[in-house]
Amino acid sequence: MSDPIPRRETRPRRPLGPDWRWLLVLGALLIVGGVVAFLNPFAASLTAVAIAGSILLLGGVLQLWIAFQDDGPGSARLVSGLLGFIVLAFGVALLANPLAGIVSLTLIIAGFFIAVGLLRVLLAFHLRERRGWGWLALAGAISVALGLWIIFAIPEAGGGILGIFLGIELLTSGIGVAALAWRLR
Repeated sequence: MSDPIPRRETRPRRPLGPDWRWLLVLGALLIVGGVVAFLNPFAASLTAVAIAGSILLLGGVLQLWIAFQDDGPGSARLVSGLLGFIVLAFGVALLANPLAGIVSLTLIIAGFFIAVGLLRVLLAFHLRERRGWGWLALAGAISVALGLWIIFAIPEAGGGILGIFLGIELLTSGIGVAALAWRLR
């Protein structure tokens, strides 16, 4: 007598999420990219400027297209178009003069570090009653010091600072992804 209910083959279930081997490959690539950026920070800085310039160029074009497609009030279209033009112009400027772009982006990063550092110090002083507030203040002071160091180092080392930061980012991201892959294994 045959079984009236057909049986389905059961396969072992794959765990949810990405395969740990691909994560390990990604982590290794990021680590190699970080090491390469450390070996030639100036080239890494130029690469970062080229990528940022290209993304801003595309973003500006897209923003302008959105402005021309918008059916809303004229003032909103004008502001949207102006935003697109500014983003497009900044992207073109970065691509047209990458050396000036390195200095511009480095100054923006320095300003970011100083602003974030000052806000961390301010927040730490608001949290004085809590344990550990000094660590937050120290982190803020270090961020301010890094921002100031970048500003004062620009004439001599400005070309490589972006590359060093890119190297740090790639290396730490690669280590984190590789560690996750080993943990998932």
